[in-house]
Amino acid sequence: MKNHYLLMSLWGLFALSLSLVSCGMDDKADEATPRLGISQARYELALPGSLNDGTNAVVRITANKGYRVTSNQPWLSVDKPEGIGLTDVTIVCDSNKTGVQREGTLTVSTNGIEETITVIQTLFDPSVIAHLRTFYTEDFSWTLPIAAANDLKDPVENGAEGYTRMSVLDPNAVGKWQTTGLTDWYQTVVNPTGACKINIQRGYLNFNSNSYFNTGIILPAITGTRNSSEAVNATLSFIASPDGGGPDDVPLVVEIIAGPGSVKADAQQAKTAPKIIGSSVAWNNMSFELFGITADTRIAIHTEAPGTQKYCRWYIDNILIKENQ
Repeated sequence: MKNHYLLMSLWGLFALSLSLVSCGMDDKADEATPRLGISQARYELALPGSLNDGTNAVVRITANKGYRVTSNQPWLSVDKPEGIGLTDVTIVCDSNKTGVQREGTLTVSTNGIEETITVIQTLFDPSVIAHLRTFYTEDFSWTLPIAAANDLKDPVENGAEGYTRMSVLDPNAVGKWQTTGLTDWYQTVVNPTGACKINIQRGYLNFNSNSYFNTGIILPAITGTRNSSEAVNATLSFIASPDGGGPDDVPLVVEIIAGPGSVKADAQQAKTAPKIIGSSVAWNNMSFELFGITADTRIAIHTEAPGTQKYCRWYIDNILIKENQ
């Protein structure tokens, strides 16, 4: 008999514990005191209305007597404005097209109790990172078959044994050169009747200036913009190396010679300050910021050595213009 009463008591305790666990899990118990809780009081959303990783912002609301969510902004709401118990609520936010960061407040209320959720919406766009546009690229791979057929060398990697080169105007190279859209900066801007000093090596270009003048190239129009007038910010990058036995001092500049844009964000500056590209014959990474350029912009990469400097020889490869974030 004692065992019977003991077993009945244990079953009673077990049933009571299940009831308490159930009430705690869904929080819908008909209690005298209303309770309200939120999982997070502040959210920072990206421009499209999602979190920075592209997922939805979700707040968990616990309200045993039910809840109601209101917003102080027309662009901010939730998918479940009313509910009861434990509820996962998604924050719904319109895309931010204002051009500035904005802030809104969600108020969660129940029976005289309130919790507030602050929502900050920035101008960060997660999709831009994955879809930055490439406006121009040139790796000079077209020179490799010509170099192989004519025993042109690689002086940057192999030193003096590589001093065989071919003018881009050579009959073996001129056709390919013209298809690139690149033009001779010296002949275009400085001296239309001057000599062309641009040569091809094995996989890149050489500028063999040994007559007291500067050399360079003008890049073709960028492509990939939405229309010809779209102004974009981008990074121009390439690798460059000095040439010569010293080697030569090579003060390099990037210059916008036609069309809109600048090389400085806070001023309409068309040309960078000269930058020496290295103290030995070796590739150096070069990077320049471009602002407000369009398909009408023409960008030149050229040297700017003083008139007293006879030799200013150099190499260039892997030119890239890519959209900034």
